[in-house]
Amino acid sequence: MSTQSTPPPAPAAPHAPSPAGHGPSRMNFAFFRSDIAPAVGRNIGIIGAGPSGLAAAGYLAVNGYQVEVYDKLPKAGGLMVFGIPGSRIPQERILRGVTMLERVYGVVFHTRTKVCCSVPLHEEEGDHFSFEMVSMAELIEHHDAIMICTGSWKSRKLGIPGENLPGVYSSLEFLFPIRAVQYAAAGVTLPPVAGKRLIVIGAGHSAVDVAHSAKKLGAAEVTVVYRRTAAEAPCGTFEVGRMEECGCCWREKRTPLRILGETAVEGLEVKNADGSIEVLPVDAVVTAIGEVPTPPFARELGLENVRRGEVRWLNMTALENVFVAGDVLTGPSKIGHAVYSGLRAAKSLSHWLDLKAQHRESEYDSAADTVPRPTARTMHGR
Repeated sequence: MSTQSTPPPAPAAPHAPSPAGHGPSRMNFAFFRSDIAPAVGRNIGIIGAGPSGLAAAGYLAVNGYQVEVYDKLPKAGGLMVFGIPGSRIPQERILRGVTMLERVYGVVFHTRTKVCCSVPLHEEEGDHFSFEMVSMAELIEHHDAIMICTGSWKSRKLGIPGENLPGVYSSLEFLFPIRAVQYAAAGVTLPPVAGKRLIVIGAGHSAVDVAHSAKKLGAAEVTVVYRRTAAEAPCGTFEVGRMEECGCCWREKRTPLRILGETAVEGLEVKNADGSIEVLPVDAVVTAIGEVPTPPFARELGLENVRRGEVRWLNMTALENVFVAGDVLTGPSKIGHAVYSGLRAAKSLSHWLDLKAQHRESEYDSAADTVPRPTARTMHGR
């Protein structure tokens, strides 16, 4: 299989010190142990280089596994790099952590590589960065086990008239190009909102990020519309206050009914708490109501059974030796939850391969796959 990544230098000796510059200014994805275990002679493929994939790679690499990570984007990090603004997580810290996985632990990253799946190409954000295509069958044949950590790269739809008009974006469609434009991919441009009136629908952290980003891009007016109150907003009242402080208008208890316009956005029709109908004039709309996972071959992998816990082995899919972790399994979550999911799935995978090699699969005990939850201190270095 060809890749777009240059193989990293040979891994350092098990007790070699970390490279200079890898202090607290980088995220530590290999925090589970301070040394490197002897090589176990097994090769693991991880699909997706977001928080769960990087945590799984770090856990397996320090425990002696050769790890190869496949990701469609030009850099590892997933939405931590390409979706969340740098004011929340500086991408330099993430990329330094990735460099440490390469140089110290020998993890190989195959970037710009899309794993063929049941979802059409270019249906998810970031697909247009892919230069290489590999099949799941190739990966299963090439590796001793596979971990799927592809995250949630498809935005939810409101399901109202006018949602497909030019000038209507999902939060991913709006935020992704802001971080991705530096990689000069065809078709990736900044959202043209300078001087325009923009409405953000939703009240999670994605909505907050869109509102602040729109102001930085020069939007004339930014209004955030939410169907409940600020006290009920998922982002919290503090973030609502921050948006208002930077000049955004907060409008609560308003339910979007339809987006008006024929060839471009002209207004948003909403229903107020008293039942009255109001039309808000607007030039662009961003729907920030969450994302959904788009795993490769969800039905064949039996992911619903994995979600319900109706499997014989923690986080293993219907395909033997193929595991799943992170948002692709649970739906969008906080980074800490995704990291923990990747760690626990990686330990389960390692446990499975150990017992399988000894023909002792029947001795599986899910309690043995419990791992300590990561903390800010462990993730950001000591």
